[in-house]
Amino acid sequence: MSFSLAGNKITIEQGSTYSLTLNWTDSNGDTIPLVTDTWTARMKGREDKESSTEVFSWTSGSELILADTNPNIRIEVEATATAAYTAPLLGWYDLELVDATSNVYKIISGVLQIDREVTR
Repeated sequence: MSFSLAGNKITIEQGSTYSLTLNWTDSNGDTIPLVTDTWTARMKGREDKESSTEVFSWTSGSELILADTNPNIRIEVEATATAAYTAPLLGWYDLELVDATSNVYKIISGVLQIDREVTR
């Protein structure tokens, strides 16, 4: 199972809608069907990996949309939500999928950047 995002860095523009599509695949490159009644997703951002304070906490059925086809993971965050994020910020994030038997798969992790909104 694999996924790649150049540098694994995501940048969120404060006050703008954030959108990203991903496709999780098996070793043959085939899209893994993420049937919503058997899989859940969670994604968190923190200023520091050791911090107990979250910059954001996204879940399936809300900001994280799972599907059976390519792309099988879609992230959609409204501008009103990103407007509340502290900026500028450089931190960390990860995205995990959990299957029906509670196995956890870290799909991707990396640097989180939140850029300050100028037009507000």
